[in-house]
Amino acid sequence: MKRFFALSLLALTLTACDKPAENTSQASVAVTQCAKDTDCKGDRICESGQCTSPNAQASLAANPKPVVNLAPTAPSVAYQPLLISGEEAGPFTLDGLHINYQSRAGVMDVMEQVLEEPEYATYVVIEKAYAFGPDKFVLVISTGESGNSCPATTYAVSFDTKTESVDGKASVDGCSENVESLADGNKLIVKKEGAATAVYNGSVQ
Repeated sequence: MKRFFALSLLALTLTACDKPAENTSQASVAVTQCAKDTDCKGDRICESGQCTSPNAQASLAANPKPVVNLAPTAPSVAYQPLLISGEEAGPFTLDGLHINYQSRAGVMDVMEQVLEEPEYATYVVIEKAYAFGPDKFVLVISTGESGNSCPATTYAVSFDTKTESVDGKASVDGCSENVESLADGNKLIVKKEGAATAVYNGSVQ
């Protein structure tokens, strides 16, 4: 009897050992829906084993992301003409052959930064004056220079009150004493009988 019981127990143990192990790796493997386009229903296509709609791909191609414009916008400020009253034009004062500006360090003569030899000027006139925003000014200055055959030499000059200096100067083409100017938004045109001088954003280049 004991022998029979021992044989039965051994048989049960062997039977349990013969049970195949469960395949646990199947749960971690992604289910493949298709191998080719015909395995998918309707107009869907096979992409990496998954059935996807071609509409999403077509929509992305037809409507790409908009290109961001990184160009700077035009300034919202514009030229404002200054009243030339007597010897004054905005913060500038005409004193004989000098155009004075009250800087933090004291009175400065703008003409010293316009003419290479200001002592040879025979006269100085502020023809036009413009403000561009709170810190920039453009002056159109005519002067007679000794030894120069032109009756009048005219300059377009930009002055920055932040740096308290002339930051740009250009000679206006022509010898005439008549000067015309036209301000349009951020553009200023200064002209005599020759080619026009264009000034943008309050800075003479």
